[in-house]
Amino acid sequence: MEKSFTKRCTLMAKGVAILLLLIYHLFENQTILEEMQVEYAPFTKEHFLMFSGFGNICVAVFVFLTAYGIAVGLLEKKDITPMEAMREAALRFARLMGNFLILFVSVNVLWWRHFDYASLYGRGKQAFVYLLTDALGLSMFFDTPTLNMTWWYMEIAYLLIFLVPVLVWAVRRVGNYLLLLAFFAPFVIGMGEDIGRYFFVAAFGVCAAYGKWPDKLLNLKIPLFLQWIGGLLLFVLCIMIRQNYVIYETYVYLADAPIALFLVCFASALPGRVPVLNRALELLGRHSMNIYLVHTFFYMMLWRKQIYHFSYWLASLGICLLVCLLYSLVLEGLKWSVRMGYSRIRHKHS
Repeated sequence: MEKSFTKRCTLMAKGVAILLLLIYHLFENQTILEEMQVEYAPFTKEHFLMFSGFGNICVAVFVFLTAYGIAVGLLEKKDITPMEAMREAALRFARLMGNFLILFVSVNVLWWRHFDYASLYGRGKQAFVYLLTDALGLSMFFDTPTLNMTWWYMEIAYLLIFLVPVLVWAVRRVGNYLLLLAFFAPFVIGMGEDIGRYFFVAAFGVCAAYGKWPDKLLNLKIPLFLQWIGGLLLFVLCIMIRQNYVIYETYVYLADAPIALFLVCFASALPGRVPVLNRALELLGRHSMNIYLVHTFFYMMLWRKQIYHFSYWLASLGICLLVCLLYSLVLEGLKWSVRMGYSRIRHKHS
């Protein structure tokens, strides 16, 4: 039976990515390990820092999955017009901005006492403009103050929504030669630092959708025990290659693309086959965006001592993951309740 890369596979890949994100931010440098007295057994310090540093591949995984997902949807609609594609992009943009705004409001309702708004946004009318820009996830576009520097990713998330349809249009005309254009584009076109860093990954995701690369990789005829052995060895090899100083400092924008593809397929092909683990990864993937946007408040501002209380790295990871997931579950539950209430009111008055 042919396997296909489904929505469940996407969620599991996002679950793996969010775990890597938390590992990176919680243990990204030696200063944190020493300050919070982190126990990193069974790793050596050098190997643990290499592993935690590899965690920032999570952004490339999210970019790849976003580009891949949008591209798959557009490629299935062979007769879609540019106007219809832009209309879909505008709706997707509005939904993402709306969800971010809700999270922003929730953060400020709960933790307003922890924020010095006057120092951050200033006073008077300009403060309101800065706050509104931040609330809509647009602070990186205008280089204005933000409550959370982790929210820099919103710039990429918004741009991908409108960039991917253009890349899909291009891949339909030139095929995988799009990767050559994507290789040179950041050097020719004046892109921002962040989008320039991940432009090739986005193009790689579009080509993956065009060529159905994840489907083909999932259908390789390899015995399961060899998949586990080969997958784990490749995972270690990816860490060693990407975290090499020369690769990371000079070629990481290229290396991130195939590594993201590998991690996406690895997540669904191996951990995705383990009954309980696959459900856990799906759950994390479903809440990955909220966890991404809120985790910094927990581990840096609110409960830093509590998260690192037990010292052992897996315990810290588990605590941070749990509080972020609970926050997201409550937030999504409230959003669902409001939607249901609104639907009932509309139904009564219709």
